[in-house]
Amino acid sequence: MVSSKIVTERAFAETILANGGRLYRVGGCVRDMLLGTTPQDIDFCVVGMVKKNFKALFPEAAECGKSFPVFRLAIDGRQSEVAFARTERKVGSGYKGFKIASNPKITIEEDLFRRDTTVNSIALDSLTGEMIDPFHGIKDIENKMLRATSQHFADDPIRALRLAGQAARLDFTIDDDTLVLASTVAVELGGEPVERVLAELTKVLKEAPAPARFFKVLVQSNLLPYVFEEMADLPTDTFAIAMDRLDLVAKATSNPKLRFTALSLVMDHQRLSHWNSRMTLPGDWFTAAATASKITALLQVPNPEKIVNAIGNLRRGSLTVEEFDIISQAVELPIPALSPFKAVLALSPDVVPDGLKGKAIGEWLQQKHSKIIAEVWEKMRLDNG
Repeated sequence: MVSSKIVTERAFAETILANGGRLYRVGGCVRDMLLGTTPQDIDFCVVGMVKKNFKALFPEAAECGKSFPVFRLAIDGRQSEVAFARTERKVGSGYKGFKIASNPKITIEEDLFRRDTTVNSIALDSLTGEMIDPFHGIKDIENKMLRATSQHFADDPIRALRLAGQAARLDFTIDDDTLVLASTVAVELGGEPVERVLAELTKVLKEAPAPARFFKVLVQSNLLPYVFEEMADLPTDTFAIAMDRLDLVAKATSNPKLRFTALSLVMDHQRLSHWNSRMTLPGDWFTAAATASKITALLQVPNPEKIVNAIGNLRRGSLTVEEFDIISQAVELPIPALSPFKAVLALSPDVVPDGLKGKAIGEWLQQKHSKIIAEVWEKMRLDNG
């Protein structure tokens, strides 16, 4: 048994080597390193070792894989995923339709073969620093090209979504043959659990600098109706507006809630509710999007009373005044920023006159706040000429 104090990658790799195995960095972390960016996670692959021996050597490692051996372990002070080399063979439909083999005879090249795109099919030897690149992923990174590692790309339909996500996050071009291959999974993709689809959407909205590319790739590959029917059913010009707004807000914030809200501004409540009931969107996404649509409609012809009502609604919901302003100003909605009005109201204490109760208090506050906003509105009008 190895002491739990051994947490460095080198010590980890040396222990595995001394017991007949080999340790590699694999997947996105190698790709990100080659791109010169800091990977969010470090994933490892162990070759030439059985699970029993690994558990004896590293009892602190938490096993989390059911279909194949995967462990969580702190290496160099960060939780990392350690998987054993494996192969996959398609025997049924969907992500569960695989026969998985994991044994010490499986090579790192065989493990890389099962991966989605060549840029993710590169391994780095943790001891020697040698790059294992049997599918020319390094060249594809240099050329900013996404290419399927093999025809087995289509075995798991969710890889088509990941392809679109990689294009959006990395700003890479997709190889024509790979795009055609992605389009062949349409029917099977439509039967995937919505949780898997939502996970890919969430990742894109969190990480992609220009997330509209994700949806555009799905249009190119004729997959959009099978996963996001609410977007696919939009008129072409309305879809284009949604894409433009999504990327404009993405430049202003990486908050996935605000990005989704910008995307959904073109939708009526019925369409948005249908999306939510079909996929169970994160609660704050749905309520923020519904609130933003309501406020946008309210302020189409703004006046002091409507501004007061808008600020009041935003104070009570999952979308703040400041967040609404990020969206409205980024997409250049023809409505004023609300934060300055909110700031002015905050400077005026609400000392309710004696004798007012219940509904009368609300009416008094509405009149008071509307008067303050009207004064500010007039001043802004005069200042702007």
